[in-house]
Amino acid sequence: MLEIISHTPIWVFILFFVLVVVGLLQLKDRKVSFSKILILPIAMVCLSFYGVISAFGLDIKSSLFWLVGLIIAVLLNILLKLPRNCIYDKDLKTFFIKGSIIPFILIMIIFFTKYFIGVVIAKQLAILNELTFICTISFIYGILSGFFLGRIFVLLKLKK
Repeated sequence: MLEIISHTPIWVFILFFVLVVVGLLQLKDRKVSFSKILILPIAMVCLSFYGVISAFGLDIKSSLFWLVGLIIAVLLNILLKLPRNCIYDKDLKTFFIKGSIIPFILIMIIFFTKYFIGVVIAKQLAILNELTFICTISFIYGILSGFFLGRIFVLLKLKK
């Protein structure tokens, strides 16, 4: 384990701490404009899709499983109306969003999944070429980023 950590580039640790800060900010209640709400979901969708492409290439199977995971998570968010207890102030054009640990957990899972895949690639493990592994990881990336994207649709509905 120490060998893996010692061979990890410094920028990965910096990214980790930036994501921890971003995740911790999600724990606090906050007032946010719609344009600022877009930043985290777009970043997480891009990061997760980049994770799929960097691990498996631009492959139809991995991209399809990522997309299916993304769509399922978006639909679940809409169905469960997540995030809950949000209020839209039409005068200030801002959302009041209750703090939650869920975004922090999702951010960390995306990061550690990407880190795990980086280790698999660096060690050139055979599992990297197995279809089940490729589809599972791609689906997980899609699900995780889909929850962030789904929040936008729930908040858009609240805005109307």
